[in-house]
Amino acid sequence: MSIVFHNSDFIKEDDLVIKNSNRALNYGDGFFETIRIINTKPFNFSAHYLRCCFACSVLKLDCTEDEKSLFLLLNKLIKYNNIVNGSAKIHISRSGAGKYLPNSTSADILISSNAATGFEKNTPISLCVFSDETKTKGKVSNIKSANALVSVLGAINAKENGFDNAILMNTEGNCIEATNSNIFLVKNEVVYTPPITDGCIDGTMRTWVIQNFNVIERSIDLMDIRGADEVFVTNAINGITAVGRVERTTFSNFDYSSKLQKQLINLSLGL
Repeated sequence: MSIVFHNSDFIKEDDLVIKNSNRALNYGDGFFETIRIINTKPFNFSAHYLRCCFACSVLKLDCTEDEKSLFLLLNKLIKYNNIVNGSAKIHISRSGAGKYLPNSTSADILISSNAATGFEKNTPISLCVFSDETKTKGKVSNIKSANALVSVLGAINAKENGFDNAILMNTEGNCIEATNSNIFLVKNEVVYTPPITDGCIDGTMRTWVIQNFNVIERSIDLMDIRGADEVFVTNAINGITAVGRVERTTFSNFDYSSKLQKQLINLSLGL
């Protein structure tokens, strides 16, 4: 039976009780953070912690843990559940009562974990374009909000139409991300990705790519993607995944995505 951390205690998952007054449940008043575990350690942890702090700032929540204490909590949970490779998910929601106007800035924290394999070579995926609903360009769009309905509807639309994932748009018609990942394109050996000011998630794997490679951040439209030499998406769980098709446009060049994913695989193997 899995162990989870809830507020101040490590408890059995079956003993976890979430009250019907929970503000994330009622108002989406919270956020989550998913962290890859590689060789028993949280991968890219500092980037995740910085995003937690940013999310707390945006949602006007008090940070419940500093970086060191949160890292120690994660490591304890990893040991309790015997996780070698896998993931941990941190849920932070506003505690206290209130309706749309809350009466507190304090936060509840829930951390869970799951076992999985390490980073692997990913099969190229197909993407459609989802434009029925769009994301705004505000800071709430940059965090992993408990309200992810645009991503949910985009993922459903992709499945209904036979695609693996969907490209999401902002209110100005720019392509900003996929439903669960950031998006990059390569043109004439130059790598581009949308800026977070366009409304994409400020992804930790996006940050890792930018820190380890020369990337230009600029707005991207559908014509840019169709005319690209290579397209790939990134997230904390899968790493780097090549895109083989965007609707009717196909891609056969996976050089950059393969090189970056190989770096992650080598890191997971300790090479």
